[in-house]
Amino acid sequence: MLERVPTAFDDRIYGADWRAWIDPEVPDEIAPTTLLLDRHLGTPVERKAALIVDGAPISYGELTRLVATVSSELAARGVAPDDRILLFGTDSLDYVAMWLGAVRAGAIPAVVSDLYKARELLHFLRDTAARLCFIDAEQIGKLIEIADALPPSLHTIIIRGEFPALPGEGRELTRLEGRKVLPFAAIRDGHATTTPPLLRHRNDITYMFFSGGTTGTAKGITHLAHDFVLVSERHGRFWQYRETDVVFATSKKYFTHGLWPGLLIPLYWGATAVLMRRPPVPEPVLRTLADAGVTKLITVPTVLKNILEHVRQSGTKPNFPALDFVASASERIPPEIFSRFYEQFGVELFDSIGSSEITYEWIANRQKEFKRGSLGKPIFGYEVRLMSADHGDVTEPNVPGEAWIKSKTACFFYWRKYDKSRETFIGEWTRTGDNLYFDEDGFFWFSGRNDDMFKVKGLWVAPIEIEAALTGHPAVHEAAVVSFTDRDGFTKPKAFVVLRQGHAQSEALIGELCAAVRPLGGYKVPERFEFVDELPRTTLMKIDRRSLRQRG
Repeated sequence: MLERVPTAFDDRIYGADWRAWIDPEVPDEIAPTTLLLDRHLGTPVERKAALIVDGAPISYGELTRLVATVSSELAARGVAPDDRILLFGTDSLDYVAMWLGAVRAGAIPAVVSDLYKARELLHFLRDTAARLCFIDAEQIGKLIEIADALPPSLHTIIIRGEFPALPGEGRELTRLEGRKVLPFAAIRDGHATTTPPLLRHRNDITYMFFSGGTTGTAKGITHLAHDFVLVSERHGRFWQYRETDVVFATSKKYFTHGLWPGLLIPLYWGATAVLMRRPPVPEPVLRTLADAGVTKLITVPTVLKNILEHVRQSGTKPNFPALDFVASASERIPPEIFSRFYEQFGVELFDSIGSSEITYEWIANRQKEFKRGSLGKPIFGYEVRLMSADHGDVTEPNVPGEAWIKSKTACFFYWRKYDKSRETFIGEWTRTGDNLYFDEDGFFWFSGRNDDMFKVKGLWVAPIEIEAALTGHPAVHEAAVVSFTDRDGFTKPKAFVVLRQGHAQSEALIGELCAAVRPLGGYKVPERFEFVDELPRTTLMKIDRRSLRQRG
């Protein structure tokens, strides 16, 4: 069960450059921020922009000094190696400096979305036994709401943004008495003696993500120091990162799809990373692409669809002469988006798939080899096997199976979740829950999530297949399909549909949508349609199918 059964298509799945790839040697001891920052000092990179944050550049030299200051101040205030630091905020220079400063000091940054509610914030603080919480001022109300239940492990709270004066408008902060509460400015402008970065063993836990929690309690995903070499080298070579690149990842940095391609990999290669604090709605995204001269855009289908709809409604055609690479992940791209995007911007979209458990992408399209609609082929260093329902290897094309991935960059274990760790990490392999198949050319295609599939009349239904048919209709902006139980106790498909501006629901439209799905099989035609203004999203901006199922 631990060895993948070869297929007759392996030479097409794993090309010559994949087979020639050898991971760089990772030393026993690593200073991660030296790889990202310090090693650029004394070179021309030191003076160029490491970050452009909401239009304001900060050089590699300036960022390195800021991170060193934050690191030294954390150590001076009692943060010790392996202490967990919970980051509850969104993209900013302070957020980046805190994350990198924690790593430099040997502490473990654990990042969670600031969209979570107060009760969920309390869970993360308890689960990580965090010694310190970095929180945006806009979110402080959530912390005050749970002040009486905060765990004793939490010693220090650092607030980014306008710090309320005491007494007066900040009087409610007195509920946090017994803990150190200070503004980030006190860390940023501190005068602690600068100390060298703490060396970490390549197998030390160095940082943590949390899963989106769409199928239960969010899981703490532990990652090791060797990622800073392996992920940076593998993806940098595969996607041809350059020192001259200006990289903009629209996903927030509490998400692996934001942190790695939009911050860590660019810094490793001496490129410039672009951050935007505002949500990634079309106008600021388009303005950022133009003003920053972005060369690489890493995004998600929701952002792409919204950009195209904005361009259609406004009648404008933005021009981005520097942009030469666009990659998407997180959800399947509707087929028509590929052609529409290319027609508008003259740049090919590269779909891909990855997960926080395996540290960013494991299958992707790329500049030298791609097929529209597919997920691409394995990235250097990642091996893929497809497992059938009876636990056998899928060796033939066009046969779906659950993707299992082998990579040194896989999660070490789920934090404080023994049973789930044993279920997910099988020897060298990580179960993903994603069902894929490969074609005769060796490209992989998405066929659904294990937890999204359902049976109708004893036959399996993959929602994405129906959704693709629905979004092919010119009136449909987005669609999501889930199952529901009818009055007779039978499982049927239900479609939630977001219409484009200028279109309205009608019986005629429903008939057209049913006709679009019917060639897939009559049992796949939605029994019910519900037209909504927008689809619910998880904290990681994926469609929240569990929420839709609960709506019946």
